[in-house]
Amino acid sequence: MKITAIIAAAGSGTRYSAKKNKLLENLTGMPVIVHTLKKISAVNRINSIIICTSEDIIEEIEQLVKKYNISKVKNIIIGGKTRQESVFLGLTEAKKDNPDFILIHDGARPLISAEIIENSINTAAKTGASIVAVPLKDTIKKVNPDTSEIIETLNRSEFWNVQTPQVFKFNEILNAHEKFQGQDYTDDSALMEKLNIPVTVIMGSYKNIKITTLEDIKIAEILIN
Repeated sequence: MKITAIIAAAGSGTRYSAKKNKLLENLTGMPVIVHTLKKISAVNRINSIIICTSEDIIEEIEQLVKKYNISKVKNIIIGGKTRQESVFLGLTEAKKDNPDFILIHDGARPLISAEIIENSINTAAKTGASIVAVPLKDTIKKVNPDTSEIIETLNRSEFWNVQTPQVFKFNEILNAHEKFQGQDYTDDSALMEKLNIPVTVIMGSYKNIKITTLEDIKIAEILIN
């Protein structure tokens, strides 16, 4: 079974209030993106990695891949204006190798574990598609956006926070992206849902945070040890 990993690393990081791109931010001695790439490349079943990044940091990403000798990185490409467009460009690049499965992971999730990656691959191999998520901890209220009044209290047990990786059959996720090209979905499994293709949710980790703000770096420094 041939698996290609696509690393979504082209986000603008508008919520990250620092001069440096969050993917290049130091996290215990290495840039965030390097932590992510090392975790993904360490999984033997993943054959190759495609990084979809932004034009303003692509040279730095290339240098980091060489510096840390991340040999599974096959190509580093410039992503699109949206996450959906970036992943689609990655899928188009992956067509050259025609993998059986695609694993999609956020470049800004450096704390992913090998166990979760393996579990997501095993589940997708059995069911066709898998995503990583964690149950919500907080009570969820549905609120009127105009009046800020509560409409109802939702059943928390039915709601999960979605993470990555997400693993799909290559032909199915490529077809989904082709059908809904040009839209702005922030989650790849949502495209599969639109085509009524079942997706299995597996337990992720509350440590598998996405670096979005400067505070997240401080949290990651605690969780990584």
